[in-house]
Amino acid sequence: MTDPLVVRLGTFDAESRWRPTDLAALPAIGGGNDPAVDAMDELLAGFCDPGDLLITRRPMSTVVQESLAGMGLQFDHLALGDPGPGPIEQHVLADQAIMSQIHGSTIAPYAVLPETWTLAEQLLPAPEVVAQVNSKTWSDDLVRRLGLPGAGQVVRSTDELVDAVIALDFKALIKDPYGVSGRALLEASSPGVLKAIERVLRKQVDNGLRVELVVQEKFRKQHDFSGHFHLDRDGSWEFLGVQQMTNRGFRHFGSSPASPSLIDQGWYAEAVAEVMPALTEAGYWGPVGIDSMLLDDGTVIPVLEINARQSLGMLAIRLDRQAREHGLTGHLWQLELNLAPGESVENLIGAFGNIRYAGTAQPGVTVLNGSTLASPGGRVHVAIFCAAGEIHRWRQRLLTDVISAGLTPRGMTDAA
Repeated sequence: MTDPLVVRLGTFDAESRWRPTDLAALPAIGGGNDPAVDAMDELLAGFCDPGDLLITRRPMSTVVQESLAGMGLQFDHLALGDPGPGPIEQHVLADQAIMSQIHGSTIAPYAVLPETWTLAEQLLPAPEVVAQVNSKTWSDDLVRRLGLPGAGQVVRSTDELVDAVIALDFKALIKDPYGVSGRALLEASSPGVLKAIERVLRKQVDNGLRVELVVQEKFRKQHDFSGHFHLDRDGSWEFLGVQQMTNRGFRHFGSSPASPSLIDQGWYAEAVAEVMPALTEAGYWGPVGIDSMLLDDGTVIPVLEINARQSLGMLAIRLDRQAREHGLTGHLWQLELNLAPGESVENLIGAFGNIRYAGTAQPGVTVLNGSTLASPGGRVHVAIFCAAGEIHRWRQRLLTDVISAGLTPRGMTDAA
């Protein structure tokens, strides 16, 4: 008897689909919907084993597929062809030809949405459970129950919000329960900022929406990092490792293996071990990422938020495991570019001609996604495979090659 086909697909920004529609929203801080998010499902190729079927919303460019094959990623691929708005799972369910092809397969999603649950014939955690445990409200309550450092305060009215921020002397962060990667997170650093937030929320409450936010002290951090686990349905779990995160502001920019000097990983795994039984009790199983922080005074905040889904940190762990087979370390990095008309991801991959990774012990760079990259520009993710301790030199080399090819990187990142 052969193993069932594994089908990988997913809808990034799942948090926005888990978010209840009756919640008041924090003022937007620019950006809005990011069209690049829809195309991030290409990154799921990094989780594929030979024989897996990756289904993406849009076609993958030949050069991106060749780039992935060059680092040894082999998988079958099916593209829906830009089917329009809505989760990719919704469009797969509506396509009888694809449904016939994947009948009886194991669905390995990025995250569980109601449509994912239907597609997987209810063999995944219930979507309402997944939505609950991904909420910052749930994780903040768990931190309090476990007596861990770093608990915030859940506020359910505008008055409670104002009181909580003033109590922290305006050293406060306000988080939407379903915000992700710095979006829907505001720093209330002055009475003027708080007044502006208060005004926006009160208007929405007057229109019938409710307030649910997490107010948290803005810690003096030294590093952000994340722990990654796989939780089985019977409650057993595996600790996969720790990744140190590189951020720009509150936004994730890259992940690298955490050095032994950052944190005792055995201690960390024990510190967050009680999170797993809580997730099991709630009815969740599957991939788990826990965002954590090391403060300037050496204090570890072990649970800032829980991502009960796949994550870029988990992808970075997969890349690092592959790199270690060749004596290297694997790193995930985001690259933002300005592009002239006619330029595409092909120009970027061409820029890496001399440093393209070939799946050997020779260091190099692989472009992981970006099939839709076009003028005026956007962002892609790259994997950097290099010797331990050389990531900074390789980031600089990568940027040098990009600039030498006539492309224009947007800004620089801060190691944090």
